[in-house]
Amino acid sequence: MNRLFPILVPCALVLLSLPALAAGPMTRFESELETARIASTFTHARALCDALTSNTKDICVEEARAVQSIAHAELAFRRSGHLSDAAAIPVVRADAAYAVARERCDEQVGADKARCLAEAKAEQASALAKAKSGAGGSVAQTPADARRDADYQRAVAKCEAMASDTRSHCLTAARKKAGKT
Repeated sequence: MNRLFPILVPCALVLLSLPALAAGPMTRFESELETARIASTFTHARALCDALTSNTKDICVEEARAVQSIAHAELAFRRSGHLSDAAAIPVVRADAAYAVARERCDEQVGADKARCLAEAKAEQASALAKAKSGAGGSVAQTPADARRDADYQRAVAKCEAMASDTRSHCLTAARKKAGKT
């Protein structure tokens, strides 16, 4: 149960915010109430994390921060209703997921840690590319091009964790596969 607890808390917090997303434009009072709710939810989640130790505590705190930042981004969109605020939500989600993944990588050492960080960075790049293509990317770029670019960025991030000899071969292969010769 102790291992599931840090995972269940952020999930529960997200589920609590879903009914609020369906609402229409917000009044200032509703916005202030929602901001206070987000703050108290973060404070409560942070207090639950204080019972944990070492990197498990750090991961829990980062998950709580991730939930808080996503909730603030969603609140900003609900307040304004602007497309730019809607486009910011996937970016915030990608950055929050990267921060949590980076914290999870701290448990590892050496090459495993470098590989973990490279994979986390690649996932973030992929999510950011997907968010950009879904949020009004350039008209000339097709979804297939965006996917290929995201795959290329992921491959480059993995190659960066390798030794210098294999890195250059890996980068060459990645460029060839992505058509960036």
